[in-house]
Amino acid sequence: MSQIEIKELLNESRFPSGWKLVSVLIYTPVGLLLVILRLIVCLHLWLLATILPDCQSLRSILNRGLAFVFGIIVKVNQDSEKRDEQARIVIANNISALDDFVLATAANTVTPSLSNLPDSLSNALGLQKMDMSSKDNLVTEIKQFLANSKINIALQPEFSATNSHKALLKFNTWPFTIESTIQPIVLQAKRPEFVDIQLTSIASTWWTDVMWFMFAPYTIFTVKFLKIKRNTDADVLVRDVEKEIADSLKIETSQHTVSDKTEYEKRYVIEKLQNRGPQNQSVSSSQIVASIEMQRMARQVSEVLPLVPHNVILRDLLKTRNVDVTITNILDGIVTYTPEPAPTTASSSSSRSKPLVSTPMTSITSTTALTFQERKAKMIAEAREKYIKKHGLKDC
Repeated sequence: MSQIEIKELLNESRFPSGWKLVSVLIYTPVGLLLVILRLIVCLHLWLLATILPDCQSLRSILNRGLAFVFGIIVKVNQDSEKRDEQARIVIANNISALDDFVLATAANTVTPSLSNLPDSLSNALGLQKMDMSSKDNLVTEIKQFLANSKINIALQPEFSATNSHKALLKFNTWPFTIESTIQPIVLQAKRPEFVDIQLTSIASTWWTDVMWFMFAPYTIFTVKFLKIKRNTDADVLVRDVEKEIADSLKIETSQHTVSDKTEYEKRYVIEKLQNRGPQNQSVSSSQIVASIEMQRMARQVSEVLPLVPHNVILRDLLKTRNVDVTITNILDGIVTYTPEPAPTTASSSSSRSKPLVSTPMTSITSTTALTFQERKAKMIAEAREKYIKKHGLKDC
């Protein structure tokens, strides 16, 4: 396994260079007309799925309509194995926002989702609403679904799309704990030479990827079924399937995970903003002000919870924008962290200079007798009182 950088797994730009870029510009008016037409068709399909009752004929109509809307053509590789129905779980690499639709068309599968679409439209897209609040809940629901349905489940353990040119993201193990028999599927896609637009790019959103599907005249997906893999050891099975798919694509496996990709995309966006130059001074100024305010809020949280690392506090504040909510998240265990070591210099010297004072047993009993919510409320109240006295605030 070679050392491949995470950026090699992603497309920095969606657009080609040279004469191919010129041809894209020439094609643009046609592409925009196609987008408008396909959006109109998409609206009609939505209305059909909402008004008409769910049935097989409606799902067939929706499937064909969606194939036109997205401009997707699905083909099975000539060297492909046959679809083996013994494997209820199929595993595929992730290359686009519409892989679920492709897998549903080629392998009669659905992919777990949080979507609230009408049943017929959701099924036509290859999605199945399931409880995704936790991994254990999802695994349980998938097993129940397989027991009560003839439709198979498709999972993509990379959990994020890559270009599949250099290497795969490291597969997550939990999809392989559902069943011991897996059929790997290899997905590849291409667009016409004169509109050679990439399926995805760094930090792109799913809806922008879908819009470019509508812009392109068509996208050909090639599906290749591999021989089924069996192993009761999920840790062994995941690596076997990962290597099998990588070998079929003639690329490598990697140690990069979806978290590494997310972090790289964040850094990439920040660097882009910083390198825009003086023309964005107003944006930079607002970012500096926001950063100062965020640091002030982080200090307030640190005064209440001094053992929580500063970067952990900042990360949650970026989501909540609220000191009290962040404190509650940390106390409730929603935010996990490794406590920082308590400062020893001042505390140790003070402990040597002062005699040890025994803590009354009644105080310990009263503290432990408090419920979790009471301790949390008491801690917050004491911290607020301390903060008000420190800054000389009144009427708070």
